[in-house]
Amino acid sequence: MKTFATDAVLAAGALVWREREGQLEVLAVHRPRYNDWSWPKGKLDPGETMPACAVREVAEETRVTIDLGVPLPTLRYPIAGGKIKVVRYWAAQETSPDAPAASAREPVKAATKHEIDEIAWLTVEEARERITFHDDLRPLERLIEEHAAGRLKTRVFIVARHARAQRRKAWQGADERRPLTTGGAARAMQLKDLFAAFGTVRIVSSAAVRCVQTVNPYAQAAGLPVRGYESLTEEAHRTHPDSTAATYAALLGKRRSRVVCVHRPTLPTMVALLRSRITGKTRGALPRTMPFLPAGGVLVAHVMDHDGHPRIVAIETHLLKPTL
Repeated sequence: MKTFATDAVLAAGALVWREREGQLEVLAVHRPRYNDWSWPKGKLDPGETMPACAVREVAEETRVTIDLGVPLPTLRYPIAGGKIKVVRYWAAQETSPDAPAASAREPVKAATKHEIDEIAWLTVEEARERITFHDDLRPLERLIEEHAAGRLKTRVFIVARHARAQRRKAWQGADERRPLTTGGAARAMQLKDLFAAFGTVRIVSSAAVRCVQTVNPYAQAAGLPVRGYESLTEEAHRTHPDSTAATYAALLGKRRSRVVCVHRPTLPTMVALLRSRITGKTRGALPRTMPFLPAGGVLVAHVMDHDGHPRIVAIETHLLKPTL
């Protein structure tokens, strides 16, 4: 895992897919300025996360509301000025504009006809013929591969380490009441759009204030409750780690996409659980060493059920700065 180079131009997009009459179809856009066909995508706004950028750009260019699915290959190519453009892609499906996650997203301004003058659902064969640049076919081929393997219909299990909180030594009250710093609160606002990008419909948290505050911006924007668990607090993990592990396992087995906000000391227990659910074909990798995630860091596990048990088919990590 490494951060993008500072001279890179960062962008994100999605291959929006559907099935029609037994065929896989993908959504493409035509840009009149370049006279090319490509996938909906665009540059990262200041302070924006890559998943939020992908969802926003698709909405702007196609007027389609989406939830992100499994990650697809990232493309890199040189552009003017000696810079490198890095475009991160996800598989995605259209979702209801009335879904909780959609309600949490900021309104977008539709692209003009000078930017995008045509959108089209294409079969695989049509896409291979019409997409202008050969490199743009790399995420398509991965999408086809994942579809054939039945690995596109997944749910997300998002692990968020709480954002930066006030220092223990500077806080006079009970540790569970220790709040976020101003910077931590700003990160919580960033995470609102990241959680929304994946269509999160359940919010779970340690009962500690700093964890609840980390997910609260999304909860308020989406109109969803935060379910707090005493078993996920630092103290509960220290005295009864098996209870914390059991709670984590039960949550991973749930069938709805969710975020779980946790503490640094509990991350080894969480990572051990996720590692036990990884398949030989899982794309991406878990963090390997403590602290696993920095304050405000997020791990997204894409999960599907196999023989009645949750199995992770893809993993991605999102830190304070965009990462590969």
